[in-house]
Amino acid sequence: MSLMTVQGLKKRYLGGVNALDGVDMNIDPGRIIGLLGPNGSGKTTLFKCLAGLLQPDGGEIIYPGGAKRGVESKKTVSLLPDVLRLPSWMRVRDAMEYWRDIFPDYLHGRCRDMMSMLDLEPDMKIRSLSKGMQERVALMLTFSRETSVYLLDEPLGGIDPVGKSKLLESILAVDLSNSAILISTHLVKDVETVFDSFYLLNRGKIVYYGDCENIREESGKTAEQVYLEVFSR
Repeated sequence: MSLMTVQGLKKRYLGGVNALDGVDMNIDPGRIIGLLGPNGSGKTTLFKCLAGLLQPDGGEIIYPGGAKRGVESKKTVSLLPDVLRLPSWMRVRDAMEYWRDIFPDYLHGRCRDMMSMLDLEPDMKIRSLSKGMQERVALMLTFSRETSVYLLDEPLGGIDPVGKSKLLESILAVDLSNSAILISTHLVKDVETVFDSFYLLNRGKIVYYGDCENIREESGKTAEQVYLEVFSR
């Protein structure tokens, strides 16, 4: 049974641009799912709709446990945004305390474990961190919540190879017994090793879905090879 189901989701911006044009998805527990597509394909818009930051213009999102859209649904989703916005005066420990104050499902022990895994220190100042290290802080905070669906929007942008390895290791360490992770990216090769399955999104529409293991067994192809085939047509 799916944790979250998306049916015919639509979002239109001013000027008549269809950012989402009838998206259907099933997010199943225990899975790490890729949402792949070029820049401008609608990935961030979809994530913001799922997280309750944007109001869709059509379609339906069925949230875990039948949560109603709004305060209830926001408790079921933890979003890693494309840009981390925290006050520059904060240290890592301040960010952890801030998350503890605003999210009732915050787990301090898990947050500390993630901090250690990502080579972060409590006294590090947010403003002095590189973009890659700030991405680590954001990932730590995202996974510090005990929720159903984790949405990671372009988590590897601007991160060096060592940082990418750390982030992927931390993603694989998350207990997904009753939850799932959805990762949006156009850097397919860097992250496809953690995927169980993936969707391809283009111009607001899902144009392909595949299970990684089945694809490897049936055709010997990687997610990147499928991506390049679909988007080079």
